[in-house]
Amino acid sequence: MLHAEFTCSTGDFFLETSFSLGAETGVLFGPSGAGKSMTLRVLSGLKTPSDGEIVLGDRILFSKEKKINLPPRDRRIGLLFQGLALFPHMTALQNVAYALPSGNEKRKKAEEWLERMKLEGLEDRLPSRLSGGQRQRVALASALAAEPELLLDEPFSALDGPLRRSLRRELRGLQQETGIPMICVTHQVEDLCALGGKMIVLKNGRTLDTFPVERLWEKGSRGEAWNALGWGNLFRGAIARCGNGSGFRFTGRDIRLVLGNCTSTPGEGVVFISPDTIRLLYPSLPVDPGLQPNIFSAVVQETVLSGNTVRIYMETDDGTVWQSEHPAESYRALRLEPGSRVRFSVPPAGIECWIREEAREGCGPSNFA
Repeated sequence: MLHAEFTCSTGDFFLETSFSLGAETGVLFGPSGAGKSMTLRVLSGLKTPSDGEIVLGDRILFSKEKKINLPPRDRRIGLLFQGLALFPHMTALQNVAYALPSGNEKRKKAEEWLERMKLEGLEDRLPSRLSGGQRQRVALASALAAEPELLLDEPFSALDGPLRRSLRRELRGLQQETGIPMICVTHQVEDLCALGGKMIVLKNGRTLDTFPVERLWEKGSRGEAWNALGWGNLFRGAIARCGNGSGFRFTGRDIRLVLGNCTSTPGEGVVFISPDTIRLLYPSLPVDPGLQPNIFSAVVQETVLSGNTVRIYMETDDGTVWQSEHPAESYRALRLEPGSRVRFSVPPAGIECWIREEAREGCGPSNFA
């Protein structure tokens, strides 16, 4: 069990974070500059926080109050950097063995870990003669060989495609096999889904939220968490009653949304709209009555193809940027490209809303039934 609650600063950046992790994989998730790498450095002992406490199992790694600050070598934490940090003059076997204490079993144990990483036959190769994926696995073997109580990892930044998927499976399998708590840093939703466990969302140096990964797909998922990763449409403004339902007016925008059966108390609020709920309107087809309340006109800024899905970034006349996601076939039929005019609708029932204070504290589920 890991419990960390600390503050730390460097230059003008201030980090304040708090989370707990059991025998599972925690994924630090957030935009660049959120504080993810600094969090790893503090946990590993490479940077000293200004206040707080870090406890791993029954050992206190850091406590400002108790004046405890274990050096990195005594923390039993495996740290795998984005740059891998392999010794270029050492073979794969020597790099793994370097992390082990001296003894007759040192070479044998290093060989076993290389075998587990499917690197048999490559023991005598220098890092320069290994592929990117092979170097990644050597670094992972080196981190795990010392039998750490916690593994801190930024594993996939240089990889993509089948190799990335393979290493995700290996890392998930190793965590389940060893029971070692692992903390990974990633910017990719796919990594989050594959590694899953607990999601730790950081934004602007602050822990925005922590919750099981599967919560992202429940009705009433945390819109702030998705938006911190650059996915989704999150708007702040005012919730008000309108007729038999509720409405939402954007902060600084002279536009409004008709909400579904949102029951939030009128006042300052937040709405989150998943990109895949937005409907593009075909010029030659009539509009479904259910889509009529929230129709917007926009200019396409960018289109991004990802497999069978297209993400479209659109800017409405008031300057609001929206994201929508659609099957590639429907996108091709509209023949959209940057600069194209398009109309879209936001179905009222697909809008999640909650009051501002709940969202700010990271504990505000949707108020939709």
